[in-house]
Amino acid sequence: MIKIYVDLDHNIPRYVCTSCSSCDSLIGKSFCKVKNRGCCWYFPKFTLIDIQRMTKTPEGLQTLNRIISSPHTQIYNYFIHAKGFFDESEYKKYIDGNMLPEVDYLEDYTIFFRSCPFVESGKGCTLPPRHRTFVCNFFLCKEISEIAESHKLFQIYKEESIRYSRWIDWENENLRHFFSQKKLTLQSNFQEVIEELKELELSQYEFPCFEPIILDESWYRGS
Repeated sequence: MIKIYVDLDHNIPRYVCTSCSSCDSLIGKSFCKVKNRGCCWYFPKFTLIDIQRMTKTPEGLQTLNRIISSPHTQIYNYFIHAKGFFDESEYKKYIDGNMLPEVDYLEDYTIFFRSCPFVESGKGCTLPPRHRTFVCNFFLCKEISEIAESHKLFQIYKEESIRYSRWIDWENENLRHFFSQKKLTLQSNFQEVIEELKELELSQYEFPCFEPIILDESWYRGS
């Protein structure tokens, strides 16, 4: 049995899939040194609202410090990009040898050779869910999504995640405007922006707690 459900961590929502701990999805395959990393090949971009949430607690500030201390993290005007590991030599070897799987829906084959800087092999993400990005908290692989598509609740899950994404975009745009008016950026005035975010009221989104989606695991395993 596979279950997809809503989890709230300090009022920050995410979609949890119980199949992730034994990931069989195509994009969950890793040809780089970090094995059993599931779908955590994404290099997360932390937006202003992500950062604002971190500024509200000592634990959040510790997480922020960990993010900016990661070796390949880049700070831009209004977001932080935490770049992880990319095994370029292995990637070129597979490309030259034409050894990569041919998949119609896949354009970027570097995902097999990348891993997030915060994932640990066999353990998963080491950041608290409340401080992960929207992408990390709401991603469901193609295999699971195709199975869940026939479930009556799945469309509701999708629609709510879209509404939440639009709300995040709106909040980020408001914060961008606020700092642009003050002529402050993360890149040039990092500590000033952090202090401002500490003082600004944090907007909240009341994410509904839907009933879990229960899937027959035999559909997924093909047996």
